[in-house]
Amino acid sequence: MKELSKWQIISFISRGVAMLLGLIQSLFIVRLLTVSEWGLVQLAISIGGALGIYQHLGLASASTREVSAAKDNKEIFKIFITSGVIRYLVTIPIVIGLFFYSDKISTGVYHNPEIELPLKLYAIVLLFQGFQSILNSVIAGTKRFKHLFLYQALIAVVSVALYVPFVFLYRVNGYFYALLGFNIIATLTLAYIAFNPMKKELELPDLKDFKRLFKELFSISIGIYLVKIIYTNWEKLGPNLLGLNLDADIVGYFGFALLYAKKLMNVSDAVTDVNLPVFSDKFVHDMVGFKNTFAENFNKLFVFIVFAGSAAVYWAPEIVRLVVGGDKYDPALPLILPLVFAFVLYSFVNIVKSSVIIPAKLVKEMVLSFIILILGTLVFFYTTKVYLGNLTSMAYGLVFGAFLSFLLLMATSQVRLRFKFITHDHVLLLVEGLAIAYTGGINNLWIKILVFIVLTGVFLYGTYIARFINKSDLQMVINKFSKIRGATI
Repeated sequence: MKELSKWQIISFISRGVAMLLGLIQSLFIVRLLTVSEWGLVQLAISIGGALGIYQHLGLASASTREVSAAKDNKEIFKIFITSGVIRYLVTIPIVIGLFFYSDKISTGVYHNPEIELPLKLYAIVLLFQGFQSILNSVIAGTKRFKHLFLYQALIAVVSVALYVPFVFLYRVNGYFYALLGFNIIATLTLAYIAFNPMKKELELPDLKDFKRLFKELFSISIGIYLVKIIYTNWEKLGPNLLGLNLDADIVGYFGFALLYAKKLMNVSDAVTDVNLPVFSDKFVHDMVGFKNTFAENFNKLFVFIVFAGSAAVYWAPEIVRLVVGGDKYDPALPLILPLVFAFVLYSFVNIVKSSVIIPAKLVKEMVLSFIILILGTLVFFYTTKVYLGNLTSMAYGLVFGAFLSFLLLMATSQVRLRFKFITHDHVLLLVEGLAIAYTGGINNLWIKILVFIVLTGVFLYGTYIARFINKSDLQMVINKFSKIRGATI
């Protein structure tokens, strides 16, 4: 448990550094671009991302699982090559289609010819992105977390260095020039980190190896593939549906609130970097230890995610106005609360999926939970948009879909694995978190600070009563930060 927590804390710090740099990058971009230009960026990313996800094939998580169990470095390289060949059989047709049909998509479907070049550039980006997740799998599967987390922090510096000047010089198109340059550098760097330590032990798979690994990888990857497709389309649902009928400015407001809310995913992504290889091994060899370790770890993550989301909503007006340098994104503020809590709930879905459902190979249940994720959102949106309006209905639809998905995963764990990890304590803490978020509209800064301190104290006392956090946990975190601070001075 201590080793798992140690790497999770380091992962949080790495992701935190990357997120801070990402916020700095976003600050410059949203100030440089108009709301309409930002809406075009979001639209092009949503279209490209919704198509690009079809290259995923679930191979990243499946490869991590297989690399974790590989007997030697030769086997690891064979897994990488097999995964790469399979992925690019899908990637290349997608790239060709997006590149050559970008004019018809931009003009014929979305009536925005300005996104034709961004879509072409995004198509080329997909050629490089295809390798990155599999290279990440090699590094995570071999448990070289130190190298992976250092990379995550340093590549964020590269991102800022590329995006700010390119957006300044070339506006919307510059964003996608930077995206291309970033992905080229990221892919080459990951390849070096992944294979430099084993460069003398690389061996290509023969036909027999390829067939064997293909079967092993696809025993679970097809389910993960479907889940990844559904999630990406769920995440892009707002910009893609709203962009069909509404102005780019409106899409820009929603896209900005979505960008703010998605920063919370850095937490669950940081966790899954560590949890997938660790819990995959533990599930097979120590079921009792698996359940105890996950439940204890999940309680701490639950506290952190709920409080982070609540604080992000509470201080959203101040943060947003500071970042954009004014009130031009104030229409996005009412969307932040539902969107943040949509990603709070999805973060729990993501953690349970990677730590419990994938190690247990509950593929059908996993896919069903994600089908409910997107169907719940669509049903809520189309049945309430007349009453709530398009933006509000879409935002709360994402919350509704994520809630239903999490409920199904909880039920699956209880029925299939006889494993209950959610209690009334979790519900009470979530309600307390919502109370913090809902009181964030106070205008007087000093009163707002005082109220936040009081509500935070109540929340932390609740975590202590529920025994989710204790003194030893706090001491471990303080010691870890002290060591890192001492190493950097």
